[in-house]
Amino acid sequence: MNQAFLRRITSGTDVERTTFFSDAVFAIAMTLLAVDIKIPQVPDGDLGRAVAEQWPEFAAYLLSFAVAGTYWLSHHRLFRLLKGFTAGFQRLNLVLLFFIGLLGYATDMLAFHADQAIGVVIYAATLGLIGAANTSLWLYAGRHKMFQEDVDPRLVTFARVRAPVTPAVFLLSIPVALLNPIAGILSWLAIPLVNAGLRVWGSRLPGPEADEA
Repeated sequence: MNQAFLRRITSGTDVERTTFFSDAVFAIAMTLLAVDIKIPQVPDGDLGRAVAEQWPEFAAYLLSFAVAGTYWLSHHRLFRLLKGFTAGFQRLNLVLLFFIGLLGYATDMLAFHADQAIGVVIYAATLGLIGAANTSLWLYAGRHKMFQEDVDPRLVTFARVRAPVTPAVFLLSIPVALLNPIAGILSWLAIPLVNAGLRVWGSRLPGPEADEA
């Protein structure tokens, strides 16, 4: 196939279709998190107790929605800075969306099997792989000079430093969870602490506000 024609159909400057498709997958996956929480089918007198017993499901929903929302914000900000797309970039984006589609399954594993290593490991691996795929998009875009010319390099640097934090914590928690599932879950508390430290560091950088990344 003619190389010029191949480049024309696999790359370009219009990222809107990729953005809309990605947003739709994120939205569906995050909405299904709530749909998976079923209304208890119990006598009226037992409803309050049954709802209270669902706290692991609501806790898993809250965590998954918060983390997925953070990944979506990073993804959204990345696409705001792009000047175009390539076939490789779109393939990486599909890998990200592949793991986003598993979010509901992973959340149910945590909600119903947080006391077992396999349940925590599946959740941590899924959330870690989502973040790793998102980080790879940032790295790919930087390596292939896909950012708009007016984007301050310091903004991109901060975003690329911050992006791997969450997936790194989730993936590193896997061996901890294999030894002690609860300890694996508690290790996730490092995520907001490290991100808070990075925000302080970023706020001191000269140039554009780093927390925009």
